[in-house]
Amino acid sequence: MSERCASCGTTMPPLTVVAVHHAGSGGGWTHRACASCLARERLIPFTFHPLNHDGTRLPYPEVVPNELVAKLAVLGESPALAAPIGRLLAAVARTKDRMLDADQRHAAHDEARAAVARLREAARLGSDAVREAR
Repeated sequence: MSERCASCGTTMPPLTVVAVHHAGSGGGWTHRACASCLARERLIPFTFHPLNHDGTRLPYPEVVPNELVAKLAVLGESPALAAPIGRLLAAVARTKDRMLDADQRHAAHDEARAAVARLREAARLGSDAVREAR
């Protein structure tokens, strides 16, 4: 059985795992997406999901602009994206922490914007590496 994009049905590689559903008595299933659907649906590859995430599709937070999401989609599961995406998700989680005071929440928003800048740099470096490989 060939792998298919869960959104558009394409079988054109590369397909990136975006969600995993575990079944109690069976193997469950894996959802994959093509680069186009990754960008359109703003999906974060499953390999970068936080460990405590439930395995469903996880979109990039709104702080990440669409043009950057499109660049990240082309890179798929590039290891260079792991650390910046982890920092982004942690910073965005802190922006939603109701226990923080206004100054701490403002600092968390600054951290999220800084994480987007690091992600942009990782995307640029990753795109350069992809071009050089061709």
